[in-house]
Amino acid sequence: MTDTTHVPTPTRSADRPTDAPAGTAHVLVVDDQAIVREFLAEVLRMQGHRVSVATDGLAALEIARTDPPQVLLTDLKMSGMDGQGLVRRIREAFPAIVPVVITGFGTVQHAVDLMREGAFDVLTKPCPASEIVSTVGKALEHQRALQSNADLRERLRVHEKLAMIGKLAAGVAHELNNPLDATLRCVRMAMDRTQADPEAKEVLDLAHAGLLRMADIVKSLLTFSRHAAIEQKQEPLDHVTEEAAVGVTMALGDEAPKITRTIEGEVRFTPVPRGLHQVLTNVVRNAADATGRTGHVEIRGARDGDHLRLEVRDDGPGMAPAVLQRIFEPFFTTKPPGKGTGLGLPISARIVEKFGGSITVECPPAGGTVVRITLPFTAGAAAAGA
Repeated sequence: MTDTTHVPTPTRSADRPTDAPAGTAHVLVVDDQAIVREFLAEVLRMQGHRVSVATDGLAALEIARTDPPQVLLTDLKMSGMDGQGLVRRIREAFPAIVPVVITGFGTVQHAVDLMREGAFDVLTKPCPASEIVSTVGKALEHQRALQSNADLRERLRVHEKLAMIGKLAAGVAHELNNPLDATLRCVRMAMDRTQADPEAKEVLDLAHAGLLRMADIVKSLLTFSRHAAIEQKQEPLDHVTEEAAVGVTMALGDEAPKITRTIEGEVRFTPVPRGLHQVLTNVVRNAADATGRTGHVEIRGARDGDHLRLEVRDDGPGMAPAVLQRIFEPFFTTKPPGKGTGLGLPISARIVEKFGGSITVECPPAGGTVVRITLPFTAGAAAAGA
């Protein structure tokens, strides 16, 4: 299937930004519509880039083998190999190439899938020339960083995924929340009226659970949006940790492990932002899932100089080093499909960062996992004045 779009004519005045990145790069443009392909190529040539064009994914791979580009700009819907398949093949064979996808079929699921495959960004048709130039410029900056510093490469990759999630959340929150709320109300009304019909009740229970999961995913996405509100109201640390422990225990029911709290002396009454509750709930739930009903999860709290140190320890199997390196990567999860979004720890890291703290995870040689959260001891007062 081919994307359809209105293609404007590029001009050197309106479409070319004055702050376009300097230097020439090789950009590979892939689209099975000639008019779109030539429009994209001309826009990029006007910026001084060297442009190669291909009509499909296989032709693009051949060009990449003989003359690797710095940036790949590809259509999503194409005959033969589609854009998602091309991004996957490019990332596997040529990890230094930065893929950007442009499509007339932009949805949240498409964008999520493309990011998982390694896409740097997803643009929606019709796309102004200025946005194409700007995105390719950012992709080139990203590519140069990838080439120069391996550590920075990983940070940038995660940062760009976070930015994309925020971009998606801002665009879909209003559109999804209203129909979700209305559908939930309808299902709940139907549940009240079908108590005497076990078969109908079972079906509605499943529908209700699915809708709640959708609402939870939307809420998680919203946390990444730059406008998402994180609760700043102050509460004693003891209350926040207790609520997280009790909430996870109630959610898991008979499958919950033993969850205990060890909070030193007066530290129990230290005021902390209520938003810390979401962090602890995410971390404790992960620990509980890892240990199972026979395990033990402990929440520890203590003062460490000018910092408040919180630890969530479990006696589960721990994690392999390769998994440990990726746990803060958005959408990465080791849980079975439908059991986790891969957003809990990335969201937690973002919240802790907003409170001026840090979060680390380690797996001691003796076994289990330790998640350590460090906050300025005055985090509560600082957050209240933010």
